[in-house]
Amino acid sequence: MHIKAVLLSSILVLMACGSAHAAVVWSDEFNEPTIDRETWGYDYGGGGFGNGQLEFNTARSENVYIENGSLILEARDETFTGGGVTREFTSARVNTQGRFAFTYGTLEARIQLPDTADGLWPAFWLLGNNFPGIVWPNCGEIDILESGAEAGILAGTQNELINSAIHFSNAADEYEFYAEWINTSDVIPGLTDLSADYHRYKVEWTPTDLTFYIDDVQFATWDITAAHFEEYHHPHFPILNVAIGGWNYVKINDPSGITASFPAQMKIDWIRLEDNGDTEIFLGADAAETGNFGIFTETTPVDTALVFGDDTSTNWPYSDEAAVYPWADTMTFAAAQTEFSEGSEGWTFDVEGIGWCGMGVFLPNYRNMENYSDGFLHVDIKTTSTDLYEFGIESARGQQAWLPVGDETAEFGFARDGNWHTVSIPLGRFGNTDFKTVHQIFMLLCTASTGGTTLSLDNIWWEPSVPRPTPTGGSFGVYTETAANKTAGEFTLGADGEFFIWADTLIPDTQDPSEGTESISLQSAPALSWFGAAFTADVKYDLSAFDNPNGKFHFSMKTSSSVPFQIGMKSGNQEGVGQKWIDFVAGSDPYGFLRDGAWHEIEIPISNLVADVDFSQMSQLFEILGVDGPISDIELDNIYYSGGLANETNVVSAIIQDGVGISWPSTDGSTYTVQWTDSLTNASWNSISPTVEGDWTTQTVFDPLGLDAARFYQVLETP
Repeated sequence: MHIKAVLLSSILVLMACGSAHAAVVWSDEFNEPTIDRETWGYDYGGGGFGNGQLEFNTARSENVYIENGSLILEARDETFTGGGVTREFTSARVNTQGRFAFTYGTLEARIQLPDTADGLWPAFWLLGNNFPGIVWPNCGEIDILESGAEAGILAGTQNELINSAIHFSNAADEYEFYAEWINTSDVIPGLTDLSADYHRYKVEWTPTDLTFYIDDVQFATWDITAAHFEEYHHPHFPILNVAIGGWNYVKINDPSGITASFPAQMKIDWIRLEDNGDTEIFLGADAAETGNFGIFTETTPVDTALVFGDDTSTNWPYSDEAAVYPWADTMTFAAAQTEFSEGSEGWTFDVEGIGWCGMGVFLPNYRNMENYSDGFLHVDIKTTSTDLYEFGIESARGQQAWLPVGDETAEFGFARDGNWHTVSIPLGRFGNTDFKTVHQIFMLLCTASTGGTTLSLDNIWWEPSVPRPTPTGGSFGVYTETAANKTAGEFTLGADGEFFIWADTLIPDTQDPSEGTESISLQSAPALSWFGAAFTADVKYDLSAFDNPNGKFHFSMKTSSSVPFQIGMKSGNQEGVGQKWIDFVAGSDPYGFLRDGAWHEIEIPISNLVADVDFSQMSQLFEILGVDGPISDIELDNIYYSGGLANETNVVSAIIQDGVGISWPSTDGSTYTVQWTDSLTNASWNSISPTVEGDWTTQTVFDPLGLDAARFYQVLETP
């Protein structure tokens, strides 16, 4: 509808917002319904993070969410398994690496700590932006706030004993740290329980000092002008987390020793950076690479190409150069480098016969390759070896990801005839990867190398992302033969991706389709205690059209097994991030499923999934996973999404909210543009920037052009 109204005091509102925090140059106020994933990433895993921590850190909405204008990191007493690791607690650890970092400035956060007694370890800290390209502690660590230490537990003051610290490599290139401990009641009389309310924790970082405060009361400062403090003159990024137990700091190694009450919440009202005159900000979006990206190529047209440097040169760890490393002398550069697939240079390696071999292209300063996650890796390769190779990449905030490269009969492979061949791999198939922080941009591995051969590589480059398939207006078929269930298109095996059985954990079984002539009927491979499989896309799908109140996810399933398993889906590439698992447990299976050996149709509202899954970048359209033993039979069929909106722009109903802004109810997955005109006759509409992403809440936009009673407004929705 059209709206004609005066936007009262909109200019005054904008001026007030601009002047209230004049020195604030970056912040997150956590006023949106969900955490901003363009600002915050997740550390996923249960490996202990070098401290023997007892929790599994997830990216689930149960552990990370926004409530009443605060970011909540929630530690829970629950068993969780991921990546082959099982922990008895879950929690969360968020960071901005690859998204936001800074050098110098005043960083402050308003935080309410959980009751740490006993075993919780909440922290607000910084880490050097080049980690792990620069290993800890050489990268630098700045702890603004830590709480819950063993000393507080022993003294009964764990909710008021806090510390700030810096960890670094000293002049002898040895690990060293400085720390200052305080009982808060000693510096702020009466403050004995930091879990009772919010308090402000701050570091002032200048070229000469690091100074720490609670509620503006200074309690620690260290001089950082010595030469061995080089790391404290380079960018760092913030981390917020709630650890549980561990051999370090808390010193409770047994889960039974954790007596803290659960769920336990660390609440962050806001985090802000103020400019101190020396402040530099580094935003990941500003550093995103574009165009063809050359790793090792001479004739392929590229927009950017790596420069290979000497890792012993001064300041090389902080440079944008690269280095190629044969690993552990398993491969050595051949004396003769004379045959190339293009140009006048190549890499030829003599492969030693010691059982395995590998090499990698290492970047000490990671590159933001987010514009390539739906692109392609191209490699020219030749050898006569029949060994199975793998190509891989690694990111700072993810893990290594590998894909097998076989012979010419494999999905990705080449003839082992001693001639040059090109292998092209969809980069979207590299899971466990944060493309914003790639620091090993090409790796090759052979886990069972026969040796005594040569291997040549050349013309290695990344091609940018291609457009994502965007089905709209009806139903999208993942695995279905029913025409009505694929009116918006379908996922075609072989052309759009594959159904992958993970680690050969499942084998085919007799089919009994619920519709059509085929189904996916499986049982566990002999002697295996876990199983998993997924429909994995070569290029991620944009299923935003299904993120609406009518959107649903359907599949048919049957089993007579009592073994627990999970059904899920995944967005993005990073392990555990953008993923949703639904537990199926005998006796309490959800959505009406019964383990009676008969077919059951499962229907899940998309609204039950969107808190964890980003439907604009769906990488695994359907997953099944079991970690509690082998399954005797599981059959799947008729998998599809329904309720997709048509991809057309509509005018949505809007009102003037409180006389000052244009407001309308928004839908998650839709984009909105507010427009104005001064005449409805032959109207020429002008857009008000920026566009707004829907999130199921009421959105409001103020007209920045000033007060004008003669204007008409409209709001356009694009699903």
